[in-house]
Amino acid sequence: MEFYTKVWDNVLQDIRGKVGPLRFNLWFKNTRLESFDDNCANILVPNVFTQVWLQENFSNVLREGIGKLVNNNDLNIKFSISKNGEDGNVSTTNIPLTVKKADDNKNYLPLNRNLKLENFVVGPNNRLAYTATLEIIKDKYPSFNPLFIHGSVGVGKTHILQGAWNRMKEEQNINAVYMPAEKWTNEFIYSLQKGKMEAFRQKFRNVDIFLIDDVHFLSNKQGVQEEFLHTFNALHELSKRIIFASDAHPKMIGQLKENLASRFMSGMITKIDKPDYATRLLILRSKAAKFDVHFPEEVLEFVAEKFDENVREVESALTTLSAHAKFDERKIDLQLANEVLGEFFHAERKIIKINEIETAVLSYFNISRNELHSSKKIKSISFPRQICMYLIKTLLDWSYQQIGNYFASKKHSTVMFAIKKVKEQIDSDKQFKLFIDTLIEKIKKDSPLHPDI
Repeated sequence: MEFYTKVWDNVLQDIRGKVGPLRFNLWFKNTRLESFDDNCANILVPNVFTQVWLQENFSNVLREGIGKLVNNNDLNIKFSISKNGEDGNVSTTNIPLTVKKADDNKNYLPLNRNLKLENFVVGPNNRLAYTATLEIIKDKYPSFNPLFIHGSVGVGKTHILQGAWNRMKEEQNINAVYMPAEKWTNEFIYSLQKGKMEAFRQKFRNVDIFLIDDVHFLSNKQGVQEEFLHTFNALHELSKRIIFASDAHPKMIGQLKENLASRFMSGMITKIDKPDYATRLLILRSKAAKFDVHFPEEVLEFVAEKFDENVREVESALTTLSAHAKFDERKIDLQLANEVLGEFFHAERKIIKINEIETAVLSYFNISRNELHSSKKIKSISFPRQICMYLIKTLLDWSYQQIGNYFASKKHSTVMFAIKKVKEQIDSDKQFKLFIDTLIEKIKKDSPLHPDI
């Protein structure tokens, strides 16, 4: 084994010089030379994605690197997938091996008592989700059940769920459960390991309303999904009210069992979009009233215009301004807002163009633009094309039809499938997620600043 380690260290050093540190860290970091017999070198890799990519793109580099050290230029390269995860622990797609002990706090923290439905700012972006929530909590037998709310980070999903919990506990004093899916998962695993499944099921199958946040966390956890499905079915059969929140539509949650996705979509699905300018301004006025400093209207308008991503972003801007005003003993005005917040919106508001996304993809996968836009279905072409579609949807928010038209009139369903496939890979493969994050970071870094700034 020491021989293999020494050989592999020398091979990796040579490969790093050839492919550069970025590609080296992405593809070779968790590999090792497992065995060497006759004319075959067996390389251990962490997952299928790494295996396919090394096999299709770096076989010659590996053959040359090992061949120089063992004086054999006709080596066969074989890949095996490690049974160990990237951190050295045995991996599983079902349930983790160890979890923290589940607490018995019946309120299922984290809960914020200040997140009330009455202080939720309603606008065109969230009106349907808000109205649907009001209906499902006031009517014991609503016209729809479950309610599934989805939207990007920081648009108010958690506020609605916790607001619903607070309303029901205060007004009706019923058995309502709110918790993130991660906490539900940890309680399930703990109960399973300790032989307390009956108590676990009694706890969650006898509630009047079941509010679960971040259900996309269930992605790629087959065993957990199975129990969650049983919990859902038990509650639904008893006509108990159910509200879910997620970063993605059920169809876009990767590695989600088909029957569970079907249950998520069996009631009402509503999306919360990013707030428009008028809604952001209303949110800012509401948040500003809670500070012990004065925010002039022109400053609130300035922040509402510059920070257009989500609620958390505008609230953070107010907190930052308030802190600087106190520390510097200055009044809050447009000059201070420009000085303090300038770096934030300069960093965020960049124009990303389609050609910059394409250039990044073409560079990393070493293919031509003609190949990217062709109808070729070989993996070395189709997979970069799928990644490019995912990046366009993520960074430019084009419609599926727009993306399909851009890629030689691909069908709407073809684009949806491509994006879902990439998202599933991101959710299930840490190394691939790192690769996508690296691409996005490079695209954003190379994009020019907005001309109005």
